[in-house]
Amino acid sequence: MKVPMGLAVETLEPFAMNCEHKPEKVHMEELILNKEDADVLTRCLRSCLMEQFELFVEDSTDVNTEKLLSWMVLLYSEKIDELRAISNGCNAKNVEMGITDKCEVAHSFAMCMLKEMKEREYEIPEVEQ
Repeated sequence: MKVPMGLAVETLEPFAMNCEHKPEKVHMEELILNKEDADVLTRCLRSCLMEQFELFVEDSTDVNTEKLLSWMVLLYSEKIDELRAISNGCNAKNVEMGITDKCEVAHSFAMCMLKEMKEREYEIPEVEQ
C-alpha cells in the first residue's frame, strides 16, 4: 500500500496544530518517513500525537499496548498477539535504556516497533514523496 506524502501531511496537520510546539512541514514529513535521526521537534510531535490518542499509560512514559493494538488491529488483525509481544518488548527496552523524556520515549518506541515489524516482514504502508 502506498500513501502520497501530501495526503499523509494533510491528514496529520490538524492533530499537529494542537501540539504545544507547532511543527513545520519538515517535521511532519520526518515523522511520516520514520526518520531514525529525526529532529527533536519531530520526536516531540510524535509524543504529542501519542498523547492526543491516549497511547501513553496514565502518569507513565510506558506506551499503552492495548490501546495501541486497538489501532493496529485495523491493519494486522491476525498478528495481535505478536504485536503485543513486540510492544511490550519495546516498552521494556526504553525502561532498560533509562529513557524518561516523553519525546525520546515516543521516538525510541516507534523506531523499535518499526524495526521489529520489518524484521518479521510486516507489510508496512509506504509513502510516495
